[in-house]
Amino acid sequence: MIALAAGRVALLLLALGAARRTRGAKGAAVAGLAGGAALFGAAAHPLPEPLLLGVGLLVSTLLLAVLGADRHSPLAGEAARSSAALATGAGVAAGFAFRGAGLDGALLGASSVVAALSVYGAEGSRANTEAGWRRGFSWASAVVLAGLVGGGLLVLGGSLPPRYRLAGPAVGALVGLFAWFVPVFLEHRRVLRELSEEVLLGILPGEDLAVLVNPWRRWREPRFGRADERREYVRSALLLAVARQQQRRRTGEANRLRQLEVLAFRTRVRRVVEGRLARYAFAADDAPV
Repeated sequence: MIALAAGRVALLLLALGAARRTRGAKGAAVAGLAGGAALFGAAAHPLPEPLLLGVGLLVSTLLLAVLGADRHSPLAGEAARSSAALATGAGVAAGFAFRGAGLDGALLGASSVVAALSVYGAEGSRANTEAGWRRGFSWASAVVLAGLVGGGLLVLGGSLPPRYRLAGPAVGALVGLFAWFVPVFLEHRRVLRELSEEVLLGILPGEDLAVLVNPWRRWREPRFGRADERREYVRSALLLAVARQQQRRRTGEANRLRQLEVLAFRTRVRRVVEGRLARYAFAADDAPV
């Protein structure tokens, strides 16, 4: 008994350390798997009461927010990858622990945890595009929504007739997927609004803006250079849009600090664009006449 408790404490510390120190998908997967194993344990048991699961998810996401809110990406694509890894790890641990409820129960429990953490990740990504009280309010909503979604899906699944029990996990998967519609839509609108002004300033080519607003094209556009150059350019441009939005919503010293961020990302974007134009000019000069 003491050994099992010590093991769960060790897994909890591993999860908290991974949540605090890592930023990518691998660290998030470790945090999710270790945290889920610490929370749910390894023994087979039935599904918990919805209120108990909701409170557990609320406390867990509160810890995640306290430890890693500043490291959660404001970019929808990056946040979705790390959140998917976190949710998958925790969902595997939950499904394994809830195997005592049968296959339907294990799937329902796992999907409830996955959907809750997906909602948390999506709302957290949106929160980090905000500034001031809006940011704090959005992070609070991320934590509360995670608890409500996890407990609510258990209530829904438990109320379904036996022949429709698999509809509960399906609803959970849809909730986790559609949670990202809001941050993706807001990112599209933010890039179009903020970077249009960068085009008018001559920082950003107009044809680049048409690609950057499209989440499917921006990471594959061959004009943006090699994969590492493309990643750096796209990331800098999207973060420039975030910094511009945050600057508009701040005043005083906070506004001046955001202005420094705008200038830093603008310099990165300009450097990549100028390097690309110089490379094209060199290639044109070397072309046979």
